[in-house]
Amino acid sequence: MPRRARVVERGLLRKGFIRTDTHHRRFHYFGVDGTETKVSTYMSQGADRDISDRLLAEMARQLHLTRRQFDQLIDRSLFQTDYEAMLRRGGFIR
Repeated sequence: MPRRARVVERGLLRKGFIRTDTHHRRFHYFGVDGTETKVSTYMSQGADRDISDRLLAEMARQLHLTRRQFDQLIDRSLFQTDYEAMLRRGGFIR
């Protein structure tokens, strides 16, 4: 199911992602203890539009999550500490 870009962005920021604006994209890096990591995803800077299922699945893949886990991350049922633990177990962060 498509989701509003504003809702997705707000959900990422609440989970420790940091927004960096460039001339054409926003980058969301997961900050562990305030440091940047290689875990990132991209969003268009366009108007608040719906993000398609295909793009949401791609964002989930970039964040090393299933689509269901990504939805849980955005909807607040997957906590930041749990996400960090998943990334550590997968060897994506230290």
